[in-house]
Amino acid sequence: MCKELGDKMIASDSLEGLACISGAEGGAERAATLFGVAGALRETIGAVAYQHSPEVEAWLEPYLEAARSSLKEASWEAAWTEGQGMTLEKGVEYALSEEEPTSPISPASKRLLDDEPPALTRREREVATLVAHGLSNAQIAKDLFISEHTVHHHITKILKKLKLSSRQHVASRLSDR
Repeated sequence: MCKELGDKMIASDSLEGLACISGAEGGAERAATLFGVAGALRETIGAVAYQHSPEVEAWLEPYLEAARSSLKEASWEAAWTEGQGMTLEKGVEYALSEEEPTSPISPASKRLLDDEPPALTRREREVATLVAHGLSNAQIAKDLFISEHTVHHHITKILKKLKLSSRQHVASRLSDR
């Protein structure tokens, strides 16, 4: 909703929350990128106009430090800089790109996700499952709240990783499982 409304203030808070979750789950680079996006958004609305309360700062600090200390400085800086360079739209898309499915997954679909080779990311497995169910790029984009371009990118990576040549091959490979 923040993306649709262009609300950078609430988006930055939300992205920081997702950064904390990512860091707590061991995704320090992802956390750094999300903290970078959130910081950049806060800068665009003016640091003076929007400061965290001391309580929020105290709550965020351990997550920020834990993520930062688990990465080499160069890795932290690269991830942070990547986030700083993202627009609101790209930042939200990135933040949602590895989230759990937002729509209920049937037991059969869950089995397909679990059986997929570990070389695919969680989102790629999710996209592959929807491809296997015959959804178009536009339908997948709508279901997963991502752009059609991102869906196309995921499908291209899936085909390459699985050494397949078409969407139909993805569908038949998953249906064989």
